[in-house]
Amino acid sequence: MIREKNVFARLDQAGLFAAALALRFAAAAAMGRLFAYRDDGLYDDGVFIRMAESFLGRFPEPLVTHPPGYSFFLVPFLALGENGLIWAAWAQMLLGALLPVLIYRLCSSAGLGRVACLAAGALTACNPLLIFFSARIMSETVFALLAVVFMSLWLGAWGSGRPAVAAAAGLVGGLASLTRGVMLPFGGFLAVISLLRSGEQPRWAALVAACGLAWALAVAPWTVRNWVRFDRFIPVSLQSGWNLWEGMAVDPQELKARPLQMGLETAGMSQFEADLHFGRKAKAWIKENPARFMRLTARKALKFWRPLPYPPHPAAIRWAMGGFALLSFALALLGLVGGGVPGFFSAFLLAWAVHLTLLHAVFASNLRYRAPLEPFIAVYAGAGVAFCLRKIK
Repeated sequence: MIREKNVFARLDQAGLFAAALALRFAAAAAMGRLFAYRDDGLYDDGVFIRMAESFLGRFPEPLVTHPPGYSFFLVPFLALGENGLIWAAWAQMLLGALLPVLIYRLCSSAGLGRVACLAAGALTACNPLLIFFSARIMSETVFALLAVVFMSLWLGAWGSGRPAVAAAAGLVGGLASLTRGVMLPFGGFLAVISLLRSGEQPRWAALVAACGLAWALAVAPWTVRNWVRFDRFIPVSLQSGWNLWEGMAVDPQELKARPLQMGLETAGMSQFEADLHFGRKAKAWIKENPARFMRLTARKALKFWRPLPYPPHPAAIRWAMGGFALLSFALALLGLVGGGVPGFFSAFLLAWAVHLTLLHAVFASNLRYRAPLEPFIAVYAGAGVAFCLRKIK
């Protein structure tokens, strides 16, 4: 019986991987990105590419405006020559196709049945937001994968009480922090949730310590490099000041125009001066307008969960993402209410959702920042599908 279950599980995962990969390659072909790279100006492709080129010695100024992890990912592909970015996109699509497999396994480790595991994996495989970014030269796919691996390891450590597994989670957490800075403060969030749930895991302190130490060791080389090179304490990147001021808006047109205006305003400034300038400007505005800031933060928290992306994305992409998001949210709510996901799983998964919501309610926000949450929404949505089928029967 166990052998039969293992066979079905392997077949399920192989099918999910194949379907996810086919969808990603088909979408890339439809967007004209399967055999060519083009920068449409919608996102930060150029910054990541310039950082990667600076690591290869092709770009004179070393940048620290963005975390280095994704640019390090691009380095071996850029070293291949003019088609390097195409190979990078193909590699990302392969990594993106692993997400539904990892989510299937995460659901299985949570004790969810085969129906829930398959549904969660399928929803991850066909998620339009994840598919859209899989062929773009952006950090969403790599970061989402690292976030899922991190959470899988941490939940495994919490369930088993093994510090070695917690240390592995910390190492991945450090790599994820170097890919997207939003991961770094989640370490503190994780420690607080662990303390609150310490009654169910006697070795919680050892797990947190092992995870935190490995996390710090993963980030430390980059932090030391920045201190030696720039004589500044920059754990991951220079983003706080710029992102804080960039996020002081909710109107789509203003959000689109603001980065350009900010660039013109700081023309001639170094990357350090620009970040400091906007940090001071944002803090002064908050001090003068505390009530407006609170209202703005509340609106941004709601907008973080909006189903549709803003134009200029084509209508077909916008409605596909919006319809899928509404379906996922509805199923996830059913899964949350209907139970099935263990308490400690929910505690840490929901902590990740709250952390990202709060962070992007204060700093710059964009629908793409929800990408690392989408696989975990699928976990609850899969439980919701299983709940609905049980009720129907």
